[in-house]
Amino acid sequence: MPARVGLVGNPSDGYGGAVLAAALGGLHAEVSATPQRALTLDGSGVLAMWPTVQAWLECVDREGHGTEQRIISAALWTLVDHLRRTGLEAERLTGLGLRWHTTVPRSIGLAGSSALAVGAIDAASTAWGVNLDRRVIAALALRAERDVLGIAAGWQDRIVQSMGGMVLVDTASMDDLDGVDVPVVTIVGLPHGAHLDVLVGWAAGTATSSDDYHAPLRRNAASLVGSMSELGAIARSAARAVERGDTIALAEAVDRTWTIRQACAPLRADHTALVELVRSTGMHATTPGSGGSVVAPCLDERVTLAAIAALGAAGCAYLRCALA
Repeated sequence: MPARVGLVGNPSDGYGGAVLAAALGGLHAEVSATPQRALTLDGSGVLAMWPTVQAWLECVDREGHGTEQRIISAALWTLVDHLRRTGLEAERLTGLGLRWHTTVPRSIGLAGSSALAVGAIDAASTAWGVNLDRRVIAALALRAERDVLGIAAGWQDRIVQSMGGMVLVDTASMDDLDGVDVPVVTIVGLPHGAHLDVLVGWAAGTATSSDDYHAPLRRNAASLVGSMSELGAIARSAARAVERGDTIALAEAVDRTWTIRQACAPLRADHTALVELVRSTGMHATTPGSGGSVVAPCLDERVTLAAIAALGAAGCAYLRCALA
């Protein structure tokens, strides 16, 4: 599963708004599932094993989801619970060998954790022969983090990573799929022959849990209603701009997202400084997630090169990637 970047409207998807976001090629979490007798979780230098799925479930009931592999464990638990609730498990829940690794930097706003959760659910359901709607996969990944692990999170990351490409995630209206509420999702694409790069930069030394940013916002949700509604409207407008190939309008929407977000739900100082560093070179830029990284549409090559130089001078990593 790829990393993702929120372009416009972020973080209104958690407040009945809409977000225009895209999968980011070049950074991926990979999860594979192989049917076997036992259940094994193998990743992050840790190998854990149980003789059966039931033995693992009993261990989770006693001890929780652990630490190093807790995202994978919570995602798998949520999938098993969903299959049992919907009567789909039958004889499918045989053992699995789940192996994973990731190149997505963790805890800097590029959705590294959700990439693992989506990947685990996708791989395990495929191995068990269960065909789930992509939005249901996203919903289960959200439940794993938000409800099982208690991490404040929204729809954007999981929908983008489950669907791929560029999407408008609109939570103003919801659908029911297999007993799960899911947002309306629109695939968004540039006109044939059009092209757009984005520059993404991050500072690994500023990594922090997304919960540190989102949890306080959830406690003050009532005060954010107006701003989140405005951000949602901007995201819907930006999606239409992309469809007609108006990258300037998209870039302006990126700027408006940053301005409104900083006014109502500002990032901490060092995360703000990273975005402002790129903006100081003349690029339209915002944070793609909860902080620690920056995303900017590449409209002018000279300005883009100046931003790359500024990121390098600040000791930041960066990636330039084409959006489909």
